Amino acid sequence: MKPCGLALALGLLSAFSLTQARATAIVTYIENPGVVTSSIVHAPSYTFDTLPTGVQSNVAWDGVGTFDQLNILNADQFGGAANTRYAVEGLASVSQTILNLNSPSSYFGMWWSAGDTSNTLDFYSGANGTGTLLAEFATADLLKGLPYAYHGNPNAGALYQTDLSEPFAFINFFGTAETTWSSMVFRNAPGSGFEGDNYTSRVKAYDALVDGALPAFLIEAIKGGHEIPLAQVPEPNAAYAMLLLGGLSAGGTLFRRFKKA
Repeated sequence: MKPCGLALALGLLSAFSLTQARATAIVTYIENPGVVTSSIVHAPSYTFDTLPTGVQSNVAWDGVGTFDQLNILNADQFGGAANTRYAVEGLASVSQTILNLNSPSSYFGMWWSAGDTSNTLDFYSGANGTGTLLAEFATADLLKGLPYAYHGNPNAGALYQTDLSEPFAFINFFGTAETTWSSMVFRNAPGSGFEGDNYTSRVKAYDALVDGALPAFLIEAIKGGHEIPLAQVPEPNAAYAMLLLGGLSAGGTLFRRFKKA
């Protein structure tokens, strides 16, 4: 995808938000199959590899923020980029994790592994999951319809090839102009796991001149309480993006309400 592709989508969504009071938008963008790290430059990552396994409290991410609690597991068929440790919600005593950021930010990325219908990620304007719920992303919506190439753990070895029914993908979340979040809530109902690794964060939003072209494709956006399903093609064109935005402004049936927490 050319740099202008994502920039166009972000720009159009931002321009449209000027006509909607207090409207916000977060655009999701998926990396190529098998990729477990972000393409965004100048963005620190947290890998969980230096943490002991088990439940940890008040874990600092230097220069970025603090996790209120984490449950850390060794790599297995469900998670662990590059056969390393990963975080999970829904197991043991950790049903949710809150990441409080030091500064309001416009970019977040993570390797969302073994995605199932109980995984949910919420973005909030305030600390500790308070303020405005800017967007809620669930695996059932976010990773639906992905090509089969995204199914199964990309790590080598027979152990990792036993979960072929679930998607594994690195997802980028971009805020449009003036869309920032101060905390994120990773949550999952007991009985299954929300596995994640290689968390990546940056205060600055996507800049085509700095970040250049990104691989793979746009997925969807959440704006003003609506899902905007973007075309899963290498380069969505301006006409299609305008059609989506026009449908939203007219209250068209292309969009559906997303469920709030």
